[in-house]
Amino acid sequence: MTDYLLDTNHASRFLAGAEPITGRIKALASGEHRFGIAITVLGELYFAAYASQRRAANLQAIRAFLADVILWPFDSATAEEFGRILAEQKAKGRPIPPLDAQIAAVARRHDLVLLTADRHFAFVTGVVVENWLA
Repeated sequence: MTDYLLDTNHASRFLAGAEPITGRIKALASGEHRFGIAITVLGELYFAAYASQRRAANLQAIRAFLADVILWPFDSATAEEFGRILAEQKAKGRPIPPLDAQIAAVARRHDLVLLTADRHFAFVTGVVVENWLA
């Protein structure tokens, strides 16, 4: 069984019904694989919905999506992981945006495969990254 964490770019494409990600997630979710998002991603999805022309439809899509995925927690242990990741990336000379460090912390803390199109996640030690949009 593999547990996956969708970054915002993957979650938004899934919500839009884009292929091949939609079919791939639906096929794997029917087995033993689990999919979820971090609270940070949820915030970014809500921002996009509230800033859109189709606010009601997008909010409805988010609510339906939440019924089918895990909302991976950002607790005190994950907050510590977040701080560790920011410090590691600074020491490497490869800082990443703080919101992305939060997402990476959730992935690393819960041993999740991170689905993202953002290349900078590949530089975070201990985070397995896949891009299903390519």
